[in-house]
Amino acid sequence: MIGWLRRILPGQGGVGGHAGSARRHGPSDPFIVNLYDDRVVVHRPDGQREEITWNVLERVVVRVSDRAPWAGTAWLILIGAPDSGQGCVVPFDAANHAALLEQLRALPGFNQQKLDNALRDAAAGKSRSDAICWKRGAESRPGTDADHAGASDDAGPAA
Repeated sequence: MIGWLRRILPGQGGVGGHAGSARRHGPSDPFIVNLYDDRVVVHRPDGQREEITWNVLERVVVRVSDRAPWAGTAWLILIGAPDSGQGCVVPFDAANHAALLEQLRALPGFNQQKLDNALRDAAAGKSRSDAICWKRGAESRPGTDADHAGASDDAGPAA
């Protein structure tokens, strides 16, 4: 996963990155989230496009960090099945972020408390461990707790 994140984030090397020159996004060049019935598409300020289809979404992670390029805001990381090669990262100040959150909160077992805790830490300028807010299929496995509840493989939010 680390390699994938390095490839998709500006300033981290790899495709579309410029090693050593991390680009910060601002109000004049926001991340833009587009929601469709079958997928989420994120347009990054550097011109790159990321997408994930709802049917391959495996995990929703919230990240709060004081390290570049994550510093300054909370981020959602949407992780697809390993064989899909799909995923995207979305800062909480992205255009249309509220609509994405509405879709994610509709996922069965989405852990709002973990999201709220992460947002509280971000507002206080604290760094924290990544938190899994949703994981596919976790509720069907014995011994899992509510923190990792998910949905069946064919479930996904409607746009």
